[in-house]
Amino acid sequence: MRLGTVIGRITLSLQEPVYRGGRLLLVQPWTRAQFAGAAIPPLPAGSTIVVYDELGAGQGCVIGFTEGAEASQPFPGDAPVDAYCACLVHTVDYHPPG
Repeated sequence: MRLGTVIGRITLSLQEPVYRGGRLLLVQPWTRAQFAGAAIPPLPAGSTIVVYDELGAGQGCVIGFTEGAEASQPFPGDAPVDAYCACLVHTVDYHPPG
C-alpha cells in the first residue's frame, strides 16, 4: 500500500458497469519528503495515478491505495482498475530511523 494526496476527480461520459457506486480520483503519490512533512511540490508530468474510490475521499484527502492485481480484488470478476482506494488516512506518525 502507498499513500497519496487526492488532487482531483475524473468525470466519465460513459462508465463501465463495475464502476457503479464509486468514482475515479487523480492522486499524487507521496515521496519520502512528504512523510517528513514537506509540502506537495508542483507536479512533474506523468506523476499522477488514477484511483478507484468507494470511500468518499475528496480533494486534499490523504488516502492509502493499492495497485496492480491487488486493486481488482474487491470486485467480483474482472475489473479494469489499476489502483484502488483502500483507506482514508487521518494522521501520519512518521519517525525515520536514525
